[in-house]
Amino acid sequence: MADLKDFPMDRMLRVPLCRMLAVPVLAGLFAITPAFAQKADPAAKPAPAAAPKLDASVREAAARIAAPLRLSSADGSRSCAFALKPDASGPGLAVEFDRPACADIGFSAQVIAWLPDPSGSIRLLNAQGRTVAEFTEGAGGSYEALREGDGVYFLANPATADATELRPEEVVGDWDLARQAGAPVCRVTFLDSPAKGGGFRLNIATGCDAALLRFGPTAWDIEGGNIIVRGEGGASVIRFARQEDGGWARTPERGRPLLMTRP
Repeated sequence: MADLKDFPMDRMLRVPLCRMLAVPVLAGLFAITPAFAQKADPAAKPAPAAAPKLDASVREAAARIAAPLRLSSADGSRSCAFALKPDASGPGLAVEFDRPACADIGFSAQVIAWLPDPSGSIRLLNAQGRTVAEFTEGAGGSYEALREGDGVYFLANPATADATELRPEEVVGDWDLARQAGAPVCRVTFLDSPAKGGGFRLNIATGCDAALLRFGPTAWDIEGGNIIVRGEGGASVIRFARQEDGGWARTPERGRPLLMTRP
């Protein structure tokens, strides 16, 4: 019989030791594999938002607002038919518009739904349910949105928009600017003579508010039913929207209000 001494100890331990090491290593590999399999693809697009559950108040507001409207830029040079529907669709309610016809309004390519906001505004949504543009209600049933770095846009009933079209002769003359009703801080006269760079000339009376003088009004014009006042160089603009009482107010409302009324 062979003696135990004939078998070196390292040889006797080698196979069992390898087997002992192999088991946890293989187990670790199997445990790691699912983690790699579940890793998200960084190039994958965000998943569309799940359809929201619309309560009765949202449906009532939608039924009230839904209508065939017109989406347009502030100067009216870009516009297209744009309908808001009361039917659920995607992350909100359905919109219906001719995408090629609206292509000049860049953000429209992202819009696939809309929702009425509790504040009374209209929110246009993308596939993930995020707000692309928010339109607040203005005068005459129209809605307007200011997109930073893009400009001002309007949603309005075509018939109403035509009926409330503003003509230059209605604007020419003296106007008082005020921070609060009845307390003018400046008087401006809108003229009917052309201004350098477009629009019409204006005159500012002496003793005007320092902030308005720093703005440096040089011209006025009409865009989308609003009166706009351009500052020095034409880059800065103050936009006035008609109010229900017949006066005008800066829109959108930021910081201190600015009202404009006839003397």
